Amino acid sequence: MRGFRTPGDKRPLVLLLGWLGSKQQHLNKYSQMWQDLGAQVVQHQPSILQTAMPSAQDKALLRFMKDFNYLYSSLCTVRGDTPPVLVHTMSNAGFIAFGTMLHLVSLLSSPIVAPAARDSPRLVFDPTQMAASGGLTARSYGLWGGEGRGVRRMGGSGGEHPFATDPPAMAVLSAFRQVLRNTQGIIIDSAPSQATPGIWSRGFLSAVFSEGAHDIAESHPLLLRGTHALAERYLNLPHVVKRIREIRHAWQYRVPPCPQLYLYSEADALIPYHHVELFMQQQAAHGIPVNSHRWVDSAHCEHLRKHPQQYTNLCRSFSEYCLHGHTSPEVWV
Repeated sequence: MRGFRTPGDKRPLVLLLGWLGSKQQHLNKYSQMWQDLGAQVVQHQPSILQTAMPSAQDKALLRFMKDFNYLYSSLCTVRGDTPPVLVHTMSNAGFIAFGTMLHLVSLLSSPIVAPAARDSPRLVFDPTQMAASGGLTARSYGLWGGEGRGVRRMGGSGGEHPFATDPPAMAVLSAFRQVLRNTQGIIIDSAPSQATPGIWSRGFLSAVFSEGAHDIAESHPLLLRGTHALAERYLNLPHVVKRIREIRHAWQYRVPPCPQLYLYSEADALIPYHHVELFMQQQAAHGIPVNSHRWVDSAHCEHLRKHPQQYTNLCRSFSEYCLHGHTSPEVWV
């Protein structure tokens, strides 16, 4: 397997965020792929409890960011330079986890991302390369519910977060902001979707029983109906609505201005592919360079298993494009 065409001291550090209920052994194949390409990998597996309870997720992600900061600082010391960072999220849970990190860092008063003037042309959005979107505006599609304008007014918060008055927590967030400023690319696998009771209930049961989303309706029909009813109530809880808006706001206004690659499938029984494509259009309208590959036959989070060589080639080519501008997306997407 051909690795990155880059010097050893510029090899990226990959932040790998797993799907709901994923374990280390589930993510090892992705870690191995990145390691074979020459990158270092740090994993985070979002638990069901953490994803369902915003306060628990905040504490878990703060601990993870603290550990990640330590590793990143150590690499900076060893290499004598700041290594580039790539983010690889899996399913809605990984998407939510990274969105939560972005939101938490936004508790700092200054901007998360570096100023617009940058020395790398790969972060400059060329509107001539954007696919026609029928007059799409920046907030014409509200993925996570609520009007974009209203969310922006509230800054994605709507009340002081406990971390805002916790100096050690703010120190962790400040250090992680530097990581975000060195983030060069983001890969989103099998996500995102709208937050609907149907998607939430199928994803929850799929994580609980470690079964594919396409099997849940047939194997647990009664439980699925009950979980769907609970999901309707859960998604209307004030603190859940607030967190959904915070994540949406963070992905719209706080995400690093680096290229994004969406890997998804028409055969995904959990995440409708048109949800992914609508979100891609939204990100492009915000000036984010968006790339994508859509399969027709791979199940949810099964693209690497179904298409190992193609998946690896896409990740490698995208990473080289982000890090060095090697090969335009038209060649490899």
